[in-house]
Amino acid sequence: MSDPAALAGELRWLLEAPALLNTPAGVDDGGPWLALASAAQPGLIETAARALARQPRPRRLGVHFENLVAALIEHSERFELVARNLPLRNGGQTLGELDMLVRDRASGELAHWELAVKFYLGLADHGAWPGPNPADQLADKARHLQQYQLKRTHEPLIATQLASAGYHVRRRVLLTRGRLFYPAHTTLLSPPQAYADHQRGLWWRSAPRPARLIPHDLWHCPESLSDNQTPELAAAALADYVEQQHRPMMIVTDQRRIGFLVPSHWPGSRT
Repeated sequence: MSDPAALAGELRWLLEAPALLNTPAGVDDGGPWLALASAAQPGLIETAARALARQPRPRRLGVHFENLVAALIEHSERFELVARNLPLRNGGQTLGELDMLVRDRASGELAHWELAVKFYLGLADHGAWPGPNPADQLADKARHLQQYQLKRTHEPLIATQLASAGYHVRRRVLLTRGRLFYPAHTTLLSPPQAYADHQRGLWWRSAPRPARLIPHDLWHCPESLSDNQTPELAAAALADYVEQQHRPMMIVTDQRRIGFLVPSHWPGSRT
């Protein structure tokens, strides 16, 4: 069983953290929706945390993030989680899915929600923002959300299917969280797709100081890592380990700076 107190801390992070990406015109930011539910219902965080603690924790961080959001909505008096991961089909062909359908009990309106928790590292010499997996690019993700995922319920075929099932979507909502990591030794402007007050970190090719590795399941809220969860590693040992793993690793330095340490080959030829 997971620790309800730790999960409550993650839920508070979800409520308090800024968006990662700008919200396009005609789309609501999901953050204020969740804040409204929490403010109107003392104890919502604790109730949601206890429910989450009874579930197995998913290995995939994206699924865990969805579970955090779903728990707040499911136990909210203001909102109703109508559907989650709703499949879209045309005959035998799968067209995709909608992350969530959420009803506002006060207005009766049904909203289509899309969620994303992401981490990107800026490359000053390329103007690109790849993720730890360089195939995942910030510009591509933002474009896919805005031009495809958030517009699904406006497509005539899908709108007709939803209406036949009793779903009449009136609003669209985007909820993004995560962090952008800037090169430690180079000045780099924020990408235009990023929310102005997004969470930030640094990235290095050589370990700057002794640091602790942040487990992948805490990448979203690394500040919650306690000193006894992972040992502190000397800079040289940390660099060797990351090189052996062949992928960027999130770390927190002895000065509590959050960042990524990347191996020498990263990002490769993708960018």
